[in-house]
Amino acid sequence: MDERRCPDCDVQMEKTRVSAEGISNLYVETDRDDGMLSRLGIGSQNPLHAFLCPECGVTKLYADVSSDS
Repeated sequence: MDERRCPDCDVQMEKTRVSAEGISNLYVETDRDDGMLSRLGIGSQNPLHAFLCPECGVTKLYADVSSDS
């Protein structure tokens, strides 16, 4: 999860933090009703990891969809 490449610049993105005022961790929240996300093994709350491109500034968020979530 720690190595991502910018889709625009094709350079390695740097892991960073994204926060909202008063909220320490961001996560994706989904329903667990027999939908596509539950079939992929994504839990009802999955942590997000942020990566920033040092060249163009694009920031991408990735949900933690590892098998232990």
